[in-house]
Amino acid sequence: MLCYIDRTAWPESERVQLKSLWIAPLGMYYSDGVQKIMFGTGACKVLDVDLDGITPQILFTPDETIGGCEYDDVPVLGLFEESLVPVGRTIQEMISSSTTTEAWFNILKWLPTHSVLEFGLVCREWHAMVMMDQFIQSHVNHANLNKSPRIMFILDPLSGLYMDLEKCTDQLRPHLIPDLVCSQPCHSLNAGSCWFWNFICNPATGYCERIEFFDNDDTFFAGRIGLGYNSEINKHIAVHITYKEKNLETRYYELQCKMRLVNDKQWRPVDPPPRPVAATPPAYANGKIYWLVEPTLGPVSPRCEIVAAFNVKTHEFEVLQGPPCSHECGRMTILQLQGALCMACSDRSTSTVDIWMMKDYGMWLMEYHIELDEFLPDYLSDNTTLLAVDPKDGRILLNAGWSLGYYDPKTATIDTIYTEEIPELPYYLP
Repeated sequence: MLCYIDRTAWPESERVQLKSLWIAPLGMYYSDGVQKIMFGTGACKVLDVDLDGITPQILFTPDETIGGCEYDDVPVLGLFEESLVPVGRTIQEMISSSTTTEAWFNILKWLPTHSVLEFGLVCREWHAMVMMDQFIQSHVNHANLNKSPRIMFILDPLSGLYMDLEKCTDQLRPHLIPDLVCSQPCHSLNAGSCWFWNFICNPATGYCERIEFFDNDDTFFAGRIGLGYNSEINKHIAVHITYKEKNLETRYYELQCKMRLVNDKQWRPVDPPPRPVAATPPAYANGKIYWLVEPTLGPVSPRCEIVAAFNVKTHEFEVLQGPPCSHECGRMTILQLQGALCMACSDRSTSTVDIWMMKDYGMWLMEYHIELDEFLPDYLSDNTTLLAVDPKDGRILLNAGWSLGYYDPKTATIDTIYTEEIPELPYYLP
């Protein structure tokens, strides 16, 4: 028993005022460091008492507000809590189950961006719909159905100097930077690393911002910065992962992870992923940033857990199973194609690259099979990275470090659109 309250011990005036057919506890709380119990009466009066129960304090009487209480024989008082927790179905569930809203979804995805934003002001339901990841990605895909990917070279990421592929000539050619990695576009922004510094840029507008890491260990690590987008707050999120300790012989490692909004300068720590991440650029898809797991560190997983995913809304990591391919066959990269998470697995013995795509419920299906044997040495399987799929004809844009080309899955041919002499140094541009 927490306490015993004897109303007969209350002062006469309080007993008269609080006389009622029933009295019941409403809750417990602290006031000035003292624990108290709040009660309600059938006369719609509210009081609290200390745990000794000696003297009550009247907090509320209906005479001061609503003018009285008509019934004294049933409980009519209760507490409420302010909360944004939805009751019933969420707005996303209502949208997906409404045939009318689904029809508007399919109409609005074809409109220009400024028109979509104007229609998003019509009502709460439409605003929620156009802010959904599914709609944003669908609009991006449909808005660019008749547009091939725009290809730009990063000449100087620190100063924001770029060159459009269409402006390249025999006399005017870009000088490619070794040890430069750059992410795929994430809602118009790209994240990259070069030597000992990192940046976020938009080559289409010339925007570039250098990202400072005060705990940088001065080592080049291609997976150290990931870029995502939180559609609930309409802001980009950068995630920084660094190794504080790494021992390949003992497989021991220690990770440190921080995150920040791109337009904010303040980094804040978050729990690191439960598995070590590989030195491969991460990818963003469907509200999560994905890294490949480093197979040479940490305990060996029997479940093929080779993907670490960071949820940009909950700021939590999880580990996912990958497709049925192995690190031993060749190089693995993670990327986003047509709005879905994909993994490219190369096989150097056959000069092939298999592209697996994650479907519903985490299932992996092979989407493309690329054979490069006829295109050696320009396109080595271990050096070839997938960049995008042309929405016009389904061709796949490949980057082989010193060559750019479109691979046609229908004809198994490559149309090289840019090439330069193979460098003497043994590096390539991922």
